[in-house]
Amino acid sequence: MTTIPIDPVVITAFVLALVRASAWIFVSPPFNTTTIPTTVKVGIAAALALAAAHHITNPVLPTQTAAFIVALLVQILVGVTLGMFTMLLVNALQAAGSFVDLFAGFSLSAIYDPLNGNQSAVFGRFYQLLATTLLFTTDAYLILVNGFFRSFDVIPAGGLSTSTISSLLTNNMGEFLIAAIEIAGPVLACLFLAEITLGLLARAAPNLNVFALAFPLRVIIALIVVAIAIPVTAPALGNLVRDAVAPLGH
Repeated sequence: MTTIPIDPVVITAFVLALVRASAWIFVSPPFNTTTIPTTVKVGIAAALALAAAHHITNPVLPTQTAAFIVALLVQILVGVTLGMFTMLLVNALQAAGSFVDLFAGFSLSAIYDPLNGNQSAVFGRFYQLLATTLLFTTDAYLILVNGFFRSFDVIPAGGLSTSTISSLLTNNMGEFLIAAIEIAGPVLACLFLAEITLGLLARAAPNLNVFALAFPLRVIIALIVVAIAIPVTAPALGNLVRDAVAPLGH
């Protein structure tokens, strides 16, 4: 009878990596949607954990039960933190679309978003789908996966650095908000100029029904400027992805 040798260190590393990968996959878009079956999410997490297990077999791995349970909780915290980064990437573009909806008047027609389970307007939903599509078409997801593997070098499977976690949580928050404003900036500027033009037109021609003209004009301007700005969205998303994984090292 043949026996298969099992290295307990490798099994421990695989379990810890599986917990971190599962927390990341279940929080990170687009995998956190209900449209993807749970078995598929678990399969992706297991594949990532299998690839990472052989690189984290170090003496710091816990061997006692209590230490192992604490390490599992740490992996959940780290995985959720990494997933929040990817969520912020998509939300940065969605926030840009929400700015456009607000200024163009589309925010009044918010519809239910089955992917997020909340309501979003037209351009907010459009930019969210655009961000998800660009993550795969521009191979930006490979940078995110590479960042996940590098997270084991920054935050080992058997330890936790609160300073590292806090820096990862706070460093890019402002950058993502600024990026959302920059992406929506051209559209907002054009809509602002249109509002000034309509205001001057109302002063010059008081009998003209400016309110009836304002809404279709804002819609046309928003559609045209968004269509022109789409080609520059892919480089912007690539820069966001690189900035997100920058704290994890090179």
